[in-house]
Amino acid sequence: MISKFKADLGLLSVTVFWGTTFVLSKLTLAEVPLTTYLFLRLTLAALALDLYALRFIKDLDKKTLLHGIILGILLYLSYLFQMWGIQHTTASNAGFITGMSVVLVPVFGYVFFRFKPALSVLMGISLATAGLLFLTGANPLAWNKGDILVLICTLTVAFHIIFTGKFAPQSNVYLLIAVQLSTVSVLTLFPLPFTGLSLPSLTTQSILTLIYLALFGTVFTYLMQTSMQRYTTTARTALVFSMEPVFAALFAYLIAGEVLGLRVCLGGALIVLGMISAEVPWIPILRRSVLKDNSR
Repeated sequence: MISKFKADLGLLSVTVFWGTTFVLSKLTLAEVPLTTYLFLRLTLAALALDLYALRFIKDLDKKTLLHGIILGILLYLSYLFQMWGIQHTTASNAGFITGMSVVLVPVFGYVFFRFKPALSVLMGISLATAGLLFLTGANPLAWNKGDILVLICTLTVAFHIIFTGKFAPQSNVYLLIAVQLSTVSVLTLFPLPFTGLSLPSLTTQSILTLIYLALFGTVFTYLMQTSMQRYTTTARTALVFSMEPVFAALFAYLIAGEVLGLRVCLGGALIVLGMISAEVPWIPILRRSVLKDNSR
């Protein structure tokens, strides 16, 4: 049995790889159109995992198939609305709104499924939300059409995390993710008749980047997320995922030479503090503090 702390570390590794995908995707999209990029990356990921998951095909049942399709639809919608919305808003607002899933997951989890997050997680979420605001430099008071589209993406991300937590313990992880990624791959075909499948002459670097994004930015991350969510809560998962923009900023600095200002560093520090706060048993500490004060 994996402890919640080890599960959080596994989920943290997901945010490390996701953090690399921002800058690498940006560099790849300079050569490859968006719809083609999504089709190539997600189809390659689906094929790679489908080949491995064939060994478990006898365990595939209607429930796994249904759960995988639901997760696949939510995942595709998150990609679609994020990419659509970011064309009409600032990167800072898009980053902040997407990161707000850290708040929506515990709210939706409680409203729809009566998942009650621990006090330590709620305190961590509060710190992480403040950190996201500093890190992205967003202006929540100046929303436009693009922000609403990105908000829809955030809603789908929140439900994807919640349903992954519900479905993961019930199915073979490899089959569940294989169905999910296959669903996303099929859905990426729908825009192609309107945009066309443009296959420019790719450089070796772009091909290797696409392979990395497919295998490590997609297959590994969703396998790890689904595996680790069986041992932790959805609220803690969302809190750990708030580290994604921190690693995105770090790798943008390391790979693309982007500047990390004081505001970005402060935001990252608050998010890390929120992560640490979630691991602290606040209720026993507060009780001991109250008892100590009363004894004086």
